[in-house]
Amino acid sequence: MNRNYLIYPTKTMRITQTYTGTTSHLPHTTGTPKDYPFDEGCSNSGRDYLYCPCDSMSIKRIYGVENPGTNTLWLESDSKVLFADGSEDYFTMLVTHPDDSDLKKLKVGQKFERKEKICREGKDGATAFHFHISAGKGLYKNKGWTKNSKGKWVLEVTKSPERPEDLFFVDESFTKILDSKDLDFVTLKSAKNRFAPGNYKVTANLVNVRTGPSTKYKKKSFFQLSASAQRKILRLTDGQPANGYVKGLGFTVYEVRSNWGRTPSGWVCLDYCEALK
Repeated sequence: MNRNYLIYPTKTMRITQTYTGTTSHLPHTTGTPKDYPFDEGCSNSGRDYLYCPCDSMSIKRIYGVENPGTNTLWLESDSKVLFADGSEDYFTMLVTHPDDSDLKKLKVGQKFERKEKICREGKDGATAFHFHISAGKGLYKNKGWTKNSKGKWVLEVTKSPERPEDLFFVDESFTKILDSKDLDFVTLKSAKNRFAPGNYKVTANLVNVRTGPSTKYKKKSFFQLSASAQRKILRLTDGQPANGYVKGLGFTVYEVRSNWGRTPSGWVCLDYCEALK
């Protein structure tokens, strides 16, 4: 594995509640600010482990051990990772409910390498063994969480909390999926093999063209596109300029990074395009 892909952090995926739930997670996603927590029940055959999901992570904070507060652990990536949505940035993860017996063995600053065991699922502050996980792009910020308008503690990072399926790839050689609760995760295999250089056509109404392979890069305007792309756009829109590739426009991809392709005008997300035979 040459790139620092972010993979799902347990060997069994058995999600028992997502951020879309109408129970305890609803105030997390409907308050301000918000995050997107999910509960991971693992194999349900004991106390399974949380594993380091990228090349290297460090513990930023440990909270609640031998105190009334619910046990919580914060980890931050030591370098930028590649997310399932095609972007790259630092990664921070909040994990709740590990028991005192596990957290006592850990310390702030402790580092873990990819697929190394971190701690076991617990039930401190819960009725059954599981991990409550909230994750996001960017670095650990302030104390790692803040109380939102619904009274829930939500992840605080320098960028933003994100939906788990937009962050984690599933490495099928490492994680077995028992229940994803209908969240649409990208597998590492499909991420590597889904797209290839070649000829494509836009299937969405408009696809942004960017200066780099993720949404963090700037969009290009009509007049920043190649002369060939401008001519094609005007033909397809009856002479109306558009700030991006329009539906039906054909183009060539010379390089692929995850779900992004480099074209003569810039980088486009290939999720909104189809390959031409």
